[in-house]
Amino acid sequence: MKTIECPYFDSCNAPICPLDKNKEKSIWYSDEAICKNTEYSGIEFIITQKKIAKVNKTHSVNGYFTLKMLNQKIIVRSGIQGINEDTPIESSFILEENWLKRHKPISKEGIEKRRVNMRKARGVS
Repeated sequence: MKTIECPYFDSCNAPICPLDKNKEKSIWYSDEAICKNTEYSGIEFIITQKKIAKVNKTHSVNGYFTLKMLNQKIIVRSGIQGINEDTPIESSFILEENWLKRHKPISKEGIEKRRVNMRKARGVS
């Protein structure tokens, strides 16, 4: 990656960079940096990272997350955990697939349904 591609190149410590061609091989821990470039703030994996980091402020989030885990629209709640860092690398693919089965992406319809239900519960029209 060239320095001119991103104004934050010299100061950014994010382990997963949207401009990195090898980002699929990267992992991220909830206490690590997230891309600061607002040009990329709408990318799904960055949105999910921000949700997990927010949960990590009040509840300990352990383990690491792969790009495949982060790159889907999921509901992030307290109790979310990544893959245990002590897992042998040979087993990490299986654990990643199991994690993905437990954290199914939510559809736009599902999000809207939850939004309507929350408004009803709060008494807001």
